[in-house]
Amino acid sequence: MKNQLLLAACWSLFCIPATAEIENDFPLGIEAVTGFRSGYVHRGFDLADTSLEFQFAGEVTLSNERSLYFGLSHLAESSGDFSETAGYLELDRKISEQLRAGVSATYRDRNHSILESGLDLGLFTSFTINGSWEWRNELNYDFGAEGFYLASEITWSEALSDKVYLSISGGVSYLSDYENRSGLNDFFARISLNYAFSEQVAFSSFLGASAQLDSGEPAHDIIYGGLWFQVIF
Repeated sequence: MKNQLLLAACWSLFCIPATAEIENDFPLGIEAVTGFRSGYVHRGFDLADTSLEFQFAGEVTLSNERSLYFGLSHLAESSGDFSETAGYLELDRKISEQLRAGVSATYRDRNHSILESGLDLGLFTSFTINGSWEWRNELNYDFGAEGFYLASEITWSEALSDKVYLSISGGVSYLSDYENRSGLNDFFARISLNYAFSEQVAFSSFLGASAQLDSGEPAHDIIYGGLWFQVIF
């Protein structure tokens, strides 16, 4: 059950998933998610108000050391013109019992956005401690923004019961020539609570925040929340 809860909580934690645990005899995992969020913040930039979203994500276990993650998502602002359609691939490799590293490729197509559409390529590491703590670092180059994004994030997660899963995360980010901004970007945090009705169906709620460490526009401090309905098959 804990492995299923980790998979169900995967999209509640990140737009691009970190390491999700899947049973050894279950090499292919697929997840469909739908829901809404009160605001959409991407790398400290406030892109949209209340939005509806659909996500489709999965994992293929390639070997005992390698996993491939993939996904598609579409987000549309309910009272505005912003929309975003994205697809990604992420390949990671187990370096040791605690350390994983990998590469990612994401393409985002945006309409009526302060950030341009484009390909995003990244490198990341993920270090876990006692199964509850994860330290993730990522470096990305966004061809739409024509700049680099660097982030470091700590996540604590725990199964509170057979049906309830809690996750709390926080981190900082840095920009280099990203939409003509450079320097410390934002401090971000998120708390997510997942309730599993069964091993295939779950409901999640989350609350997040982004606090700017630089006064550069068009970014500003924001608090947002959301609700997800998830089906795993």
